[in-house]
Amino acid sequence: MKKSEDAKILTDPEEIMKLLQGANPLPDGMQVPPPVFTMMDGRIELYEQGKRLKAVFPVREEYYNPMNRMQGGMIAAAIDNTMGPLSFLVAGPAFTLSFYVDFVRGIDASRMLHVEAVVISRSRTNLILEATASDPRGKIVAGASSQFQVLRDPG
Repeated sequence: MKKSEDAKILTDPEEIMKLLQGANPLPDGMQVPPPVFTMMDGRIELYEQGKRLKAVFPVREEYYNPMNRMQGGMIAAAIDNTMGPLSFLVAGPAFTLSFYVDFVRGIDASRMLHVEAVVISRSRTNLILEATASDPRGKIVAGASSQFQVLRDPG
């Protein structure tokens, strides 16, 4: 397992994916990662235990808006596909109560969209995350915040 100096930071995508898939019991029918993550060719690059997760997504021409930039909905999907795994690693199954995205600039094909999600607040039933999406140069493309309701086993 590839680890940075701090043993709580994982940088091996395969190990992070194994951790994600075994982190919490899955309710019937739940898939981790979700099919849309796989469809978008997402790759998790870093997980800092309980704090943050970084993922990258290729920008494809089929994601273009009329101005030849990645459509805002696809940027939002990449952000959601980063926040979701972080929420699952931190709190187990949860669903989104709110999701807000502010777009700053476009990103064109042949680039990778880098997304970093961080935990802002966590309670027994609630989780608040923020994320930043950027281009390979580190220029911010979008910022987002989201609130999750943590599911609890009724038994």
